[in-house]
Amino acid sequence: MKEKEQGVFSHFRKDVRKRMLTGLLLILPVYVTFFVVKFLFSFVGGTLAPVVKRVLQFLGVALPKTSLDEFIITFFGLILTFIALYFLGIFATNIVGKFIIHYFENLLTRTPVVRNIYSSAKQIIHAVTLPGKQAFKRVVFIDFPKEGTKSIGFVTGATQYNQDRKFISVFIPTTPNPTTGFLIYTTEDAVIDTTLTVEEAFKTLFSGGVLTPKDITTPLTVERTQTSR
Repeated sequence: MKEKEQGVFSHFRKDVRKRMLTGLLLILPVYVTFFVVKFLFSFVGGTLAPVVKRVLQFLGVALPKTSLDEFIITFFGLILTFIALYFLGIFATNIVGKFIIHYFENLLTRTPVVRNIYSSAKQIIHAVTLPGKQAFKRVVFIDFPKEGTKSIGFVTGATQYNQDRKFISVFIPTTPNPTTGFLIYTTEDAVIDTTLTVEEAFKTLFSGGVLTPKDITTPLTVERTQTSR
Protein backbone atom coordinates (compact mmCIF):
# COMPACT_ATOMS: atom_id res chain seq x y z
CA MET A 1 0.00 0.00 0.00
CA LYS A 2 2.83 2.37 0.92
CA GLU A 3 4.66 1.55 -2.30
CA LYS A 4 1.51 2.37 -4.27
CA GLU A 5 1.09 5.68 -2.42
CA GLN A 6 4.75 6.55 -3.02
CA GLY A 7 4.33 5.71 -6.70
CA VAL A 8 1.29 7.97 -6.99
CA PHE A 9 3.09 10.78 -5.13
CA SER A 10 6.19 10.42 -7.35
CA HIS A 11 4.03 10.52 -10.49
CA PHE A 12 2.17 13.58 -9.16
CA ARG A 13 5.47 15.36 -8.37
CA LYS A 14 6.85 14.67 -11.85
CA ASP A 15 3.60 15.83 -13.43
CA VAL A 16 3.67 19.09 -11.41
CA ARG A 17 7.32 19.69 -12.37
CA LYS A 18 6.52 19.04 -16.04
CA ARG A 19 3.52 21.41 -16.00
CA MET A 20 5.52 24.14 -14.24
CA LEU A 21 8.38 23.82 -16.73
CA THR A 22 5.90 24.03 -19.63
CA GLY A 23 4.36 27.16 -18.10
CA LEU A 24 7.82 28.68 -17.58
CA LEU A 25 8.83 28.04 -21.20
CA LEU A 26 5.57 29.66 -22.30
CA ILE A 27 5.77 32.78 -20.14
CA LEU A 28 9.54 33.43 -20.22
CA PRO A 29 9.72 34.59 -23.90
CA VAL A 30 6.69 36.84 -23.28
CA TYR A 31 8.35 38.22 -20.13
CA VAL A 32 11.62 38.98 -21.94
CA THR A 33 9.78 40.52 -24.91
CA PHE A 34 7.77 42.75 -22.58
CA PHE A 35 10.85 44.14 -20.84
CA VAL A 36 12.71 44.70 -24.11
CA VAL A 37 9.73 46.56 -25.59
CA LYS A 38 9.29 48.48 -22.33
CA PHE A 39 12.96 49.50 -22.39
CA LEU A 40 12.77 50.65 -26.01
CA PHE A 41 9.53 52.51 -25.33
CA SER A 42 11.01 54.31 -22.31
CA PHE A 43 14.32 54.99 -24.06
CA VAL A 44 12.87 56.39 -27.31
CA GLY A 45 9.80 58.04 -25.79
CA GLY A 46 11.76 59.40 -22.85
CA THR A 47 14.05 61.35 -25.19
CA LEU A 48 11.45 64.04 -25.84
CA ALA A 49 9.37 63.49 -22.69
CA PRO A 50 10.97 66.56 -21.00
CA VAL A 51 9.90 68.65 -24.00
CA VAL A 52 6.31 67.46 -23.58
CA LYS A 53 6.44 68.36 -19.87
CA ARG A 54 7.75 71.86 -20.66
CA VAL A 55 4.94 72.36 -23.17
CA LEU A 56 2.38 71.24 -20.58
CA GLN A 57 3.86 73.65 -18.05
CA PHE A 58 3.70 76.45 -20.61
CA LEU A 59 0.04 75.65 -21.28
CA GLY A 60 -0.68 75.63 -17.55
CA VAL A 61 -1.43 71.92 -17.37
CA ALA A 62 -0.47 70.13 -14.15
CA LEU A 63 2.58 67.88 -14.27
CA PRO A 64 2.03 64.09 -14.15
CA LYS A 65 1.17 62.62 -10.78
CA THR A 66 0.36 59.01 -11.65
CA SER A 67 1.96 56.22 -13.67
CA LEU A 68 -0.76 56.62 -16.29
CA ASP A 69 0.17 60.28 -16.74
CA GLU A 70 3.84 59.33 -17.18
CA PHE A 71 2.85 56.68 -19.73
CA ILE A 72 0.81 59.21 -21.74
CA ILE A 73 3.67 61.72 -21.71
CA THR A 74 6.20 59.04 -22.77
CA PHE A 75 3.81 57.96 -25.53
CA PHE A 76 3.57 61.52 -26.85
CA GLY A 77 7.36 61.74 -26.58
CA LEU A 78 7.60 58.60 -28.72
CA ILE A 79 5.31 60.09 -31.37
CA LEU A 80 7.26 63.36 -31.36
CA THR A 81 10.54 61.43 -31.74
CA PHE A 82 9.27 59.66 -34.87
CA ILE A 83 7.96 62.94 -36.28
CA ALA A 84 11.27 64.69 -35.52
CA LEU A 85 13.25 61.89 -37.21
CA TYR A 86 11.01 62.11 -40.28
CA PHE A 87 11.47 65.86 -40.68
CA LEU A 88 15.17 65.54 -39.88
CA GLY A 89 15.42 63.08 -42.77
CA ILE A 90 13.68 65.59 -45.06
CA PHE A 91 16.00 68.34 -43.87
CA ALA A 92 19.09 66.17 -44.45
CA THR A 93 18.16 65.51 -48.09
CA ASN A 94 17.73 69.11 -49.27
CA ILE A 95 20.53 71.46 -50.34
CA VAL A 96 20.52 73.67 -47.23
CA GLY A 97 20.39 70.68 -44.89
CA LYS A 98 23.25 68.92 -46.67
CA PHE A 99 25.38 72.07 -46.42
CA ILE A 100 24.74 72.50 -42.68
CA ILE A 101 25.30 68.81 -41.91
CA HIS A 102 28.49 68.81 -43.98
CA TYR A 103 29.71 71.89 -42.08
CA PHE A 104 29.15 70.33 -38.65
CA GLU A 105 30.64 67.00 -39.77
CA ASN A 106 33.79 68.86 -40.79
CA LEU A 107 33.96 70.38 -37.31
CA LEU A 108 33.60 66.95 -35.69
CA THR A 109 36.15 65.28 -37.96
CA ARG A 110 38.70 68.00 -37.21
CA THR A 111 38.30 67.82 -33.43
CA PRO A 112 40.90 65.60 -31.71
CA VAL A 113 39.56 62.46 -29.97
CA VAL A 114 35.99 63.27 -31.08
CA ARG A 115 36.82 62.66 -34.76
CA ASN A 116 37.93 59.08 -34.12
CA ILE A 117 34.82 58.24 -32.10
CA TYR A 118 32.45 59.94 -34.56
CA SER A 119 34.02 58.42 -37.68
CA SER A 120 34.04 54.89 -36.24
CA ALA A 121 30.46 55.15 -34.96
CA LYS A 122 29.22 56.53 -38.29
CA GLN A 123 30.90 53.77 -40.33
CA ILE A 124 29.59 51.00 -38.09
CA ILE A 125 26.02 52.34 -38.05
CA HIS A 126 25.97 52.86 -41.83
CA ALA A 127 27.34 49.37 -42.42
CA VAL A 128 24.70 47.77 -40.21
CA THR A 129 21.63 49.82 -41.13
CA LEU A 130 21.91 51.13 -44.69
CA PRO A 131 20.32 48.96 -47.43
CA GLY A 132 22.88 47.32 -49.70
CA LYS A 133 25.66 47.63 -47.12
CA GLN A 134 25.61 44.29 -45.35
CA ALA A 135 27.94 44.28 -42.37
CA PHE A 136 27.92 40.49 -42.29
CA LYS A 137 28.25 39.16 -45.83
CA ARG A 138 28.50 35.42 -45.12
CA VAL A 139 28.18 33.02 -42.21
CA VAL A 140 31.10 30.61 -42.04
CA PHE A 141 32.75 28.01 -39.82
CA ILE A 142 36.34 28.58 -38.83
CA ASP A 143 38.89 26.77 -36.65
CA PHE A 144 38.82 28.79 -33.43
CA PRO A 145 40.15 28.99 -30.74
CA LYS A 146 42.31 26.07 -31.92
CA GLU A 147 42.56 23.75 -34.89
CA GLY A 148 39.89 21.07 -34.95
CA THR A 149 37.24 23.14 -33.14
CA LYS A 150 34.67 25.04 -35.17
CA SER A 151 33.23 28.46 -34.34
CA ILE A 152 30.61 30.53 -36.13
CA GLY A 153 32.10 33.53 -37.88
CA PHE A 154 30.82 36.38 -40.04
CA VAL A 155 32.81 37.50 -43.07
CA THR A 156 32.84 41.29 -42.90
CA GLY A 157 35.20 42.23 -45.72
CA ALA A 158 38.42 41.54 -47.62
CA THR A 159 41.88 43.05 -47.76
CA GLN A 160 45.31 42.50 -49.28
CA TYR A 161 48.70 42.02 -47.69
CA ASN A 162 51.85 43.09 -49.57
CA GLN A 163 49.67 43.56 -52.67
CA ASP A 164 49.56 39.85 -53.39
CA ARG A 165 48.06 37.82 -50.54
CA LYS A 166 44.32 38.23 -50.15
CA PHE A 167 42.77 37.96 -46.69
CA ILE A 168 39.17 38.05 -45.51
CA SER A 169 38.18 39.65 -42.22
CA VAL A 170 36.09 37.39 -40.00
CA PHE A 171 34.25 38.49 -36.87
CA ILE A 172 33.90 35.64 -34.35
CA PRO A 173 31.27 36.57 -31.73
CA THR A 174 31.09 35.24 -28.20
CA THR A 175 28.07 33.48 -26.75
CA PRO A 176 25.53 34.20 -25.31
CA ASN A 177 26.54 37.83 -25.87
CA PRO A 178 27.40 38.10 -29.60
CA THR A 179 27.95 41.86 -29.40
CA THR A 180 31.56 41.15 -28.35
CA GLY A 181 34.05 38.89 -30.03
CA PHE A 182 37.28 38.59 -31.99
CA LEU A 183 38.35 39.99 -35.34
CA ILE A 184 40.80 37.85 -37.30
CA TYR A 185 42.23 37.97 -40.81
CA THR A 186 42.58 34.67 -42.61
CA THR A 187 42.60 33.15 -46.08
CA GLU A 188 39.52 32.03 -47.98
CA ASP A 189 40.45 28.35 -47.79
CA ALA A 190 40.55 28.52 -43.97
CA VAL A 191 36.77 28.94 -43.68
CA ILE A 192 33.83 26.71 -44.52
CA ASP A 193 30.75 28.35 -46.01
CA THR A 194 27.39 27.53 -44.42
CA THR A 195 23.80 27.81 -45.57
CA LEU A 196 22.89 29.70 -42.40
CA THR A 197 21.36 33.15 -42.56
CA VAL A 198 22.67 35.87 -40.27
CA GLU A 199 19.45 35.62 -38.22
CA GLU A 200 19.82 31.86 -37.76
CA ALA A 201 23.45 32.26 -36.73
CA PHE A 202 22.59 34.89 -34.12
CA LYS A 203 19.74 32.72 -32.81
CA THR A 204 22.24 29.88 -32.33
CA LEU A 205 24.69 32.20 -30.54
CA PHE A 206 22.06 33.75 -28.27
CA SER A 207 20.83 30.31 -27.19
CA GLY A 208 24.30 28.90 -26.61
CA GLY A 209 23.72 26.26 -29.28
CA VAL A 210 20.36 25.08 -27.93
CA LEU A 211 18.47 26.47 -30.94
CA THR A 212 20.69 25.04 -33.67
CA PRO A 213 19.29 24.86 -37.23
CA LYS A 214 19.48 21.41 -38.84
CA ASP A 215 21.51 22.79 -41.76
CA ILE A 216 24.36 23.66 -39.42
CA THR A 217 25.47 20.03 -39.35
CA THR A 218 25.77 19.69 -43.14
CA PRO A 219 29.13 21.45 -43.67
CA LEU A 220 30.66 19.63 -40.70
CA THR A 221 29.43 16.25 -42.01
CA VAL A 222 30.84 16.93 -45.45
CA GLU A 223 34.21 17.96 -44.01
CA ARG A 224 34.34 14.89 -41.75
CA THR A 225 33.62 12.61 -44.74
CA GLN A 226 36.35 14.20 -46.83
CA THR A 227 38.87 13.91 -43.97
CA SER A 228 38.14 10.20 -43.48
CA ARG A 229 38.90 9.57 -47.15
